[in-house]
Amino acid sequence: MLPYWAGLHAVTGILSEVLSDLDVKEEPHTPEQWDPDSDTDDLPWREDWEVQELLEWILLEARVAGSPGEKHELQGFIERLERRLGRTPETPSETLSIDVGSPEPPVEAIVERELEQQVQSNPISLLPTELFHKIFESVCSPRSLALFAPLILSHVNYRFRSIVLDIPSLWSTIDDILPLPIVKLYLDRSLDAPLDITIGSSGRPGIKYRKLAQLFQHLEPHAPRVKALKIVTHDWEVIEHLDKLMERSFPFGGPEKLEFGLCGSFRADDRELTFTLNEPDSLQELHLWGYRFNQWIDTFPTALRRLQLNDVWISSAILIAALERSPGLSILVLENCSLVGEPGTFTTAGSLVYLKFIRMVAENTVRFSRFIKTPAVASLSVIQPASPATTDFLATLMEASKEIRSVEICEYDLTGNDWLSIFRRAPNLTHLRVRASSSSDQDLHALTTAQTLPNLTSITLDNELRLTTLLVEQIARTHPKLESIVLRGWDPSNVSADSLATISKLVKNIFVETFRRSPEEDYDEETESESGDDDSIEGSWLSGD
Repeated sequence: MLPYWAGLHAVTGILSEVLSDLDVKEEPHTPEQWDPDSDTDDLPWREDWEVQELLEWILLEARVAGSPGEKHELQGFIERLERRLGRTPETPSETLSIDVGSPEPPVEAIVERELEQQVQSNPISLLPTELFHKIFESVCSPRSLALFAPLILSHVNYRFRSIVLDIPSLWSTIDDILPLPIVKLYLDRSLDAPLDITIGSSGRPGIKYRKLAQLFQHLEPHAPRVKALKIVTHDWEVIEHLDKLMERSFPFGGPEKLEFGLCGSFRADDRELTFTLNEPDSLQELHLWGYRFNQWIDTFPTALRRLQLNDVWISSAILIAALERSPGLSILVLENCSLVGEPGTFTTAGSLVYLKFIRMVAENTVRFSRFIKTPAVASLSVIQPASPATTDFLATLMEASKEIRSVEICEYDLTGNDWLSIFRRAPNLTHLRVRASSSSDQDLHALTTAQTLPNLTSITLDNELRLTTLLVEQIARTHPKLESIVLRGWDPSNVSADSLATISKLVKNIFVETFRRSPEEDYDEETESESGDDDSIEGSWLSGD
């Protein structure tokens, strides 16, 4: 229970805030008086009281407060407060009626009664604190929510606040969008929790250099706790400032995740990283935008598990050296990268299980498949070629990677012979996803024979405007292991209700999503609906990714 007030002036100060008909001059605070809103960590916080509960509590406190010489002065305030609550000394309430001269009830009885009233009015208070810990950690797990969630939760009520302050991990997500005083508050309240730092996020105005320098100063004492660091911006001047700050004194000791660079340029650059890592072997994930790592190669992280390069010119020899120094690398993503030079040798990435190419020129993917062997690759994704599509590198990769179980091919304009060449080299394939390939039923006719992909269990066809459900029905009939079919972004005119009914009997799961015919036809449909005809079409204008 909150401490009793020591004197009359503390009571009058609170009453003057809640009773609009009082005209009481509030005396200055003294060190001995307790301030119910005092909080050195978070000044805006206040206890969350219902008005009625607050007034009843003040009435109870006023009746037991004050020295004997002040009782007659307090009686006037008590009477006004009772009138405000609709009570008088002649009509006392059941729970709060205490005559000024009567003996005070035991403190334990008052506390027990208040707790009982709180439980009756708010059943959520019955939940154990440990469960609140799990709920708050789960709700705050997405970074977009984690940024402001601690502040919001700490202003709900006293219990929420005490719980949130007891979970340092909720305060460990730092973003340069936060004002510097709030950043300092988060850093202090996160205690020893690992920090997740984001600086210069894309999509926002460039952060000023002065704030960058101040932000680094705030972070420096907590540098050993930084485990995830993302410094990515679309502003060239900002990334130059950040590069200089990192080069001058890199304050972060051993991050496990690092993302750095200039995003949104959509062209390959050859800028060189100038800063180095104090503890490179702690790094497990590295993602660079427009920067190559030639100067890092002698101390390249040996514990790296994931490497992604975007918009960069990189030497084939340097990439091979990086793969050799990271024997445990399992994920490699190359987006809009140019591989230059002939390495004169080849390497085997024996631990690489996931390989993804995005907007890669055909000659670069062919060069990669010629010099880098990936026998353990189980998942291959190729998306949106930057030049006319070729299946040479796919055929080469699949020929040497018999363990491929999942293939994703997006926005590749392939013919029937191309598909047949790919399918023949993936006998163990279980998951196939094709998106926006402009293929026809004839192009994918190979899938209608049992010898093609005999182990197929899942197929996803997104935004395929020329395919029909008749083809999908034939695929389902010839692949008894097929369990899941997903069709998204399809033309409704190519979807047959009879075929869907048959397919649903052949597989365990089927999902179909169509798009609207065209804006003009949508207008015609709206016109028809006004006349009483209802011919609505499922889905939205464009479905899929």
